[in-house]
Amino acid sequence: MKIRTIIFTLLGLALFSGCATTTTQKEVRGADSSYKLIKASQVPVDYLEYSEGKQEFLVYYSDTDSDLEAFSAEYQKLADGEVPQFEGSMIIAKSGTKPNGGYKISIQSVKDIGRYNEVTILLESPGEGCLATAALINPYVIVLLEDNHKDVKFIQKSVKVDC
Repeated sequence: MKIRTIIFTLLGLALFSGCATTTTQKEVRGADSSYKLIKASQVPVDYLEYSEGKQEFLVYYSDTDSDLEAFSAEYQKLADGEVPQFEGSMIIAKSGTKPNGGYKISIQSVKDIGRYNEVTILLESPGEGCLATAALINPYVIVLLEDNHKDVKFIQKSVKVDC
């Protein structure tokens, strides 16, 4: 009886607390430009701040003091640890609050178009009938365009992922 109670308790915690995945620090070669994945996760550290989060694509430039301060404040709401120092452009893409697991946001490509960079954001959602964690999530990704201070144009793509 005691083992059954423990098993059901663990199952309940897994279902209702969500299964957050986090990825950090990875160099990626885009179509025409490379970028560095700083962090990707489904649940921000300051979850109360983002429980009703909206979709946002933000750019911060290292040559602007106000951007550095704004990036630091935003990063501390999203991630644990020390705020990364950077040279170039830091991008934070947030999908907004989602009703359950199975959602993901990622950078599909970064292209140097001359006067600006074109960043394609891929928003994935679970397909029809997929089982997903019963928890509110707010997926986000943080990437660095090193030594790059160009303007950024975002292109958003959405895809449903089959189970």
